[in-house]
Amino acid sequence: MEQRKHVLLVTNAVTDEEIVQVQEAVRTPQIVPVSFKVSLVHVIPTLPTCYFNIPSMIMLADSYYQEARENLTRIGDRLNISKKDQWLIMGKVRTEVLRLASKLNVQFILANTAHLLDLRKSPSIKKEDQRLIINNASELCAGL
Repeated sequence: MEQRKHVLLVTNAVTDEEIVQVQEAVRTPQIVPVSFKVSLVHVIPTLPTCYFNIPSMIMLADSYYQEARENLTRIGDRLNISKKDQWLIMGKVRTEVLRLASKLNVQFILANTAHLLDLRKSPSIKKEDQRLIINNASELCAGL
């Protein structure tokens, strides 16, 4: 019987090479009969509200939002992930990724090295669950 694992890919700072690794990992038949469902999340850092009195900051925030949305859509198209599995969230990366992972009941969080350490040092992550926060798509089957 085939297992189905849910993976949350943090698209902040993800490279084209990492996207290719994810494509190969989820589409290549593994030794273990498992399939993967991938959801995407991009977290836009929030700016202090006092900066929104400056018109150029409003334009900068809007530009950043549009760039994040385009990046998320581009990665979703490359990985063939439906819009309902693409999340654009504002806040702190660690807080929002872990909250969404809990809400979606994911088994793995796949993040770039830039965010990996921050996610692992969260007090809400148990020591044994830290291995489920990975930075290489080839590690997906290692956690099975």
